[in-house]
Amino acid sequence: MKAASKAAIAVFSGVLLLGSTAYFTAEVSANDVTQQKPAKKASNASKSTKAIPEKDKEFIEKEMKRVKELAEKSGDMYILYHKYKQLNSGLDISYWGGIHHYKTYEEYLKKASTLKGSILQQPAKLPKGYSLSEAKIEGPTEGKFVADVRAEGKKSEKPLYIKKIDWKEAATIRLKYTSGKETITFSKYMLDADSTKKKGFYEDELPAHIYPKYIYWQDDKFGYSISTTFAMPKKQKIELLKAAIKK
Repeated sequence: MKAASKAAIAVFSGVLLLGSTAYFTAEVSANDVTQQKPAKKASNASKSTKAIPEKDKEFIEKEMKRVKELAEKSGDMYILYHKYKQLNSGLDISYWGGIHHYKTYEEYLKKASTLKGSILQQPAKLPKGYSLSEAKIEGPTEGKFVADVRAEGKKSEKPLYIKKIDWKEAATIRLKYTSGKETITFSKYMLDADSTKKKGFYEDELPAHIYPKYIYWQDDKFGYSISTTFAMPKKQKIELLKAAIKK
């Protein structure tokens, strides 16, 4: 995925499962079938769902309720392996928890300071009048642990296999500052195998009149960006982004 979309878009996919909704899924599948095919596909899915033993459906519903309550109470993150992926939008992996929102910079920094690796911090020379309006930290949804849980889930033969993820390094961090209608946003995001690797600080390729405008920088594992909804000199953006990255 290109850096622009990685920085600007966090992909969250609602997972419909017996009336329950997970926070997000790790994988997203494209639907490029014709208008006539979905009806047949839905019919097949309905038949497949009916073939699932009632005791397994009851087990899944009970476990989904339990993991939701655990995640909300503890703030921990859980990965789920679905034996019946037709109940999970055709995916065998989903997650509960792992997304933390903060209203103040102090609350955010309390959590961020416990993490390994780089974090984002508030630049000392932030333009006057801007204050934090959003802070977010997200746990990882990619890595060896996904394959491990998939193997463990299959081996367990449970209708739904759940495992807590003890993550130490954030996959995504976002700090958004606002002054009136204008915003300055700093982001950290994990690079994937398809990410374009570039050296130095570079601008987005959007037309000049399109906002927000981005400046990016990458290391071996993560990408970082600053975006503004107003015109700001490239040099100033680079200085702010440098000051925002703490390693």
